[in-house]
Amino acid sequence: MSAVWSTSAVSASEPSQETERALAPVIILAAVVFNFALCFVDTNLFSIGAGVVISTEIVLIGMAFGLIWYRSFTLYDILFSVTAYFFVVMVFRANFDPKIVHDLLIPIAFFFVGSHLGSYRAADRLVTILLFFALGASLFEWLALDTYLKYFNVIHYYVARGTETSLQTDAAQGLFITNPANGAGLFINGTRFEPRTLLPFLGEHRVSGIFLEPVSLGNFGTIAFAWVLLRDRFRIWAFVAKILAIATILVLADARFGFYFCFVTLVIYLAAPIIRPTLLFLAPFLAMIALATYAEVHWQDVSDNGITGRLLRGGDALTALDLSQVFGLQISDIFVNGYSGDAGYGYALVKIGLMGIAAIWAIFIYAPDLDKDAWRFKNFIAFYSVSLLSVSASLFTIKTAALLWFLYGTLNNPNRAAGDSRMHHSENVDVDVSAELN
Repeated sequence: MSAVWSTSAVSASEPSQETERALAPVIILAAVVFNFALCFVDTNLFSIGAGVVISTEIVLIGMAFGLIWYRSFTLYDILFSVTAYFFVVMVFRANFDPKIVHDLLIPIAFFFVGSHLGSYRAADRLVTILLFFALGASLFEWLALDTYLKYFNVIHYYVARGTETSLQTDAAQGLFITNPANGAGLFINGTRFEPRTLLPFLGEHRVSGIFLEPVSLGNFGTIAFAWVLLRDRFRIWAFVAKILAIATILVLADARFGFYFCFVTLVIYLAAPIIRPTLLFLAPFLAMIALATYAEVHWQDVSDNGITGRLLRGGDALTALDLSQVFGLQISDIFVNGYSGDAGYGYALVKIGLMGIAAIWAIFIYAPDLDKDAWRFKNFIAFYSVSLLSVSASLFTIKTAALLWFLYGTLNNPNRAAGDSRMHHSENVDVDVSAELN
């Protein structure tokens, strides 16, 4: 996915172009916060069912495609290839799976929105708004939990939308933090059932804020850090303010992955000039081999909620698959209804298949990038995805994926600096590094 893919199918008029550029970040903002808004509606106005949530996501993805459907022939090439592949796979296993189609449409749609309509100015503003909105909601939840739960009954919303079916909100006392007055509660992972990793004296509560669960809040913090490091590193006061905001939400959420990966991101950016695409391409397959090997070696160990325990569960899920499931040709009872805990790679294999993963990953990795910053962010996405799938399947949620792929698309938009009041300070911005990297 790159600027090379920007061959236009039809040219848009300038007024229409400006309207669509203004609408693009609004759609991304809506994709990030719509669950927060629906939770408020479910708690205070009327009940929200699974159909409303699904319909909202479909509308948002449809609006994204509505902005770009006529802009690039490459978009249709990719959609046709993905459709043909999944048609064959789903016919072979006699099972239509709209969930994985939805998961793959998100990066395609929002990348192309960014690569045609994204700009530095809009992306910077979007990240800043989301960052301080997330910080405000996190502080509100932390400092006034009972009031937060009065307006945002998170566990009831997840039960209503069908995500959580094993719990009853009136019998959930002790499983997660609740408001004694009305029984409203946080999602199950809003409580750390052992001492938290980041500042243990803060207690068992993990904030969720606008994302309603801490995992996505942590992932958002990581994505925001990667963007801020790329864009604001030469603006010292803006950089410090945003880093402090990111650190605060990561600590309040006890987001171990997000906190540690911020340091990894710094190393990735520094090492980007010497990293080659083939290394990135091989990374997820090496990670799967490592996870499966780890599970085989430690098959007698009992998994816990620490990092090693989560890696063990991810590896166990891989070793439990047979060959037909690895190639996506047979459904698995574990993943038939959606995600399964920490088994990100298991989910991806069963839903997409090994060959499909290889093809989709190769398209992403080997597509040339517009410049060095786009290449740095691609490295971030690659290592972020490889690492996150080892411990979670949260990579696919629209709450963070829409923002991630829009930002990457923006970095590959040749017109990204249009209307920007400050030029990006990175050196050699206009240099296309794809030739030297491939």
